Amino acid sequence: MFVAVRDGIVVGFVSVGAPDDKALAADVGELYAIYVQPNAWDIGAGRALMSSAVHALRELGYAGAVLWVLGSNERARRFYERAGWSTDGATKVEERPGVALHEVRYARRLIE
Repeated sequence: MFVAVRDGIVVGFVSVGAPDDKALAADVGELYAIYVQPNAWDIGAGRALMSSAVHALRELGYAGAVLWVLGSNERARRFYERAGWSTDGATKVEERPGVALHEVRYARRLIE
């Protein structure tokens, strides 16, 4: 896990590691979560966290990585796409009390 700090206050975090989906190839890691407070959007915190996440996944020996995002979260999807991620066709629905969360999987190569 990595955090972004601005003026001594944590404004974001990212966490990575082994994938939850054991059906993925052994050389594929996962970006579990990335979050930046809205008041820290557009200052580079998200890009710095993404860079740290990709570097950490490479250091852990992964050649590729996946992440899940709500299909309706257009801002996040644009962020991931600008960072080199693309949809790989996988989807899932997470059921929560009173709501169904439709998610899309993104993937990217970490080494060429």
